[in-house]
This record gives sequence, C-alpha cells and structure tokens, in this order.
Amino acid sequence: MLKKFILPLFLVSIITVLSFQFHACSADDVTGIINNITTVEVTAKDRLDSANAQALRNYGAGTELVLIMGKNVKANGKTELSAISLAINPDSVGAWLYVYRVPSDTSLRIYTPNPLPTASDCIELTAFFSTNQLINLIQDTSARNIISGALDIIISTNIGITTTPGNLLNSDASLSLANSTNPVIKFNENFEPDTSSLNGNVFFATGTNQTRNMILMPAAGTLNLPAYISGLTGFPPDLWIVQYKKTNSSNLTENLILGTVVQSGQLMGVPPPVSIQSQVINLSKYVTE
Repeated sequence: MLKKFILPLFLVSIITVLSFQFHACSADDVTGIINNITTVEVTAKDRLDSANAQALRNYGAGTELVLIMGKNVKANGKTELSAISLAINPDSVGAWLYVYRVPSDTSLRIYTPNPLPTASDCIELTAFFSTNQLINLIQDTSARNIISGALDIIISTNIGITTTPGNLLNSDASLSLANSTNPVIKFNENFEPDTSSLNGNVFFATGTNQTRNMILMPAAGTLNLPAYISGLTGFPPDLWIVQYKKTNSSNLTENLILGTVVQSGQLMGVPPPVSIQSQVINLSKYVTE
C-alpha cells in the first residue's frame, strides 16, 4: 500500500520543485508550496459520503457502516497525510478508516481518504489492512478490555452505526467536547458514577509525545454501560471515543479515554445523589481525579 501511495506523491513533489526552480522562487517558497500540495487534511465527515457511496456501489444494498477510526488525529480534529512524513515514518501518518460490513460475507471492508492532491474520493484498504489492527491501535489502558470487547461484538454481529451521516457530530466537534467539557461523568472500580474535571485539555496540560486516536462506534449493545450503571439516561446508540496518550515526567505512558455524544443536544445523565448531565463520559475504569 505504501509503495502505491509514495511514488505518485513524490512525483508531484519533484515536478513542483523543478517548476519553481525555473521560476527562481526562494527555498522557503518552494518548501511551503510542496507541503501544501502533498498534504491532505480532513475531518471524519469530509470523506464519509464518498466512502459510503463507494461501499454501496461496490458491495450493494445492505452494506453497513460499523466503525470509523481516526489515527493520529490533530488538535483541530483532522488527520493529516503527507508524502514527506509517509516516507520518513509511516507510523506517524494520520488517517481515517471507514469500516463496513457487507451482506455477501462476514469480512469487513475498509476505506480511507485518497491522499493524492485534489482527490475527494477514498481508497479501499481491505487487501492491505488486518482488522486486528483496529484493536492494536488502542493502547493498554483500564478501558482497553471494554473497547476491545465492543469491537469483537461489532465484528461478529450485525450491530452497526445507526446515526445518519447528516446528524452525525463531526470529529472536530467531538474532540472539542472531549477537550473542554467540565464536569464529565466518571466511574469508580465498581462502576459507581461521580463527576470529574479531567478532560483532554487538563490531561494534555503536561507531558510529551501527545497523540490522539478517535473511534466512532455503536455503543448501545457493545459497551453495555447501562448494565453496570443503574439509571443512566440519554445513553446514545453510537459514541465518539477519544483516546489521549502522552509520556509523563517519569517517562511512563499515560492514557485517557473519553466518550462523547454523536449528535448536538444529546446529554447523558446520572440520577441523584450525583445528579449530573454531560456530553462526555470517562471510559477509564477507575479515575482517581
């Protein structure tokens, strides 16, 4: 897959460099133009309609979106794919993965935005991508068993995303909620609810090597939080999940996983004595903050 992407992108870069050399532009001008041309930056919904159309066209009616994953999401809620970073360190590349279940078999089909300049379509990655990597992208945290268990259910059952694309909260809006909402709903080791001021901005106030991954997934019937939390209200059928990761001052990896609603106006609530409504829920099993 990398070979397929790198050659066309670098041909564009080389042609651009030669062109601007002939026009006697400065080195800074050339670098800026190259970066602009060879970089694609998109939110989750920017290519969702294209992925939906391609999946339906290729695999027919009954093809169903079951998951969206954003790897290395930027602070603005977008992923960035650059020819330069792709060649230097593929692990650092950001990408959206649109995952579909098709009616003809039990395999999943995966699409990602086409990174070529001016492209507006998606590329099917099914031949290159193992679905096990979906779980591997989630780092070891107290919430990993919850999320990986949910992914197992999604892969093995007919559960899918039910929120229509038009009503879906985009990745930048979800990330904004996860970053700034206060208070959020948290749980102790017995899944007893309480409130917390720990959000993404607080978590990233310290530490280095900060990264974000995002997952849009069907939460109802997979996370099973209502089974643990008596009286939880407004739990949406789908959930945006934001995974924050950083290196702390002791050179150890820390993670925070938050879930946000997927439509504007949705609120999750916990009855008295906690009495809280929030658009964000902390999925880390035990939060001391």
